Amino acid sequence: MYLLKFISLLFKKEKNDVDATGRQYWSDKEIYDFLKQLKQVIKWTEKLSTDFDFENGFYGTVFRKTNPIINGTNLYRFDGDYTTWNLNDYDNILYEKLLEIAINSRDKISDFSLADIDNFGRIICFQTGCTTHDGAPIIESKCFVDEGDVPPIDTWFFLKNNYYHHGYRSNQTLFCWIPKQFEAVMQGAINVEILDSYSWLDSNDNQMYDLVKNFR
Repeated sequence: MYLLKFISLLFKKEKNDVDATGRQYWSDKEIYDFLKQLKQVIKWTEKLSTDFDFENGFYGTVFRKTNPIINGTNLYRFDGDYTTWNLNDYDNILYEKLLEIAINSRDKISDFSLADIDNFGRIICFQTGCTTHDGAPIIESKCFVDEGDVPPIDTWFFLKNNYYHHGYRSNQTLFCWIPKQFEAVMQGAINVEILDSYSWLDSNDNQMYDLVKNFR
């Protein structure tokens, strides 16, 4: 298969680390799931943001239509457009449960090429549990990220352990799809977040991003 041949040229499967050049390692299964779930979330966010009012719309709720219930408690609590968690946003296992619920709630997808992904949006990498809860990113992003700096759940599509951001390892990284029209508010959060918990995939992991664009 073309995909597997392409993967074999770019990635080693026996490690989940980086080499001396900073290249990140991904297993075949991780790559397969990443690409499949990326396509799904692109179509899902496109559906949810249809007819969104970018001047007066609520950035805090447009991609929080999914509000999972864990042990009888909703993930989100809303105060107008300002979003906080009712659950522990430092719990790695919780993110796994929430992502599974989010993915299962989404529409199935038809296959399409990612070659023009640059025209549709960008992928943000977020280090879970890395926040000061100072409120700056939520304000600067017009409530797009929540009070704990986490992007909205309807943009989530993949989790990876031991991933590198800005040259250092993150215990758990959450990958989120940011549609083109929402990049500016996401960048607002990035500009004021002080712990470097965010990175754009296309600048942080060029080889993975090239694989995404070459996937057929």
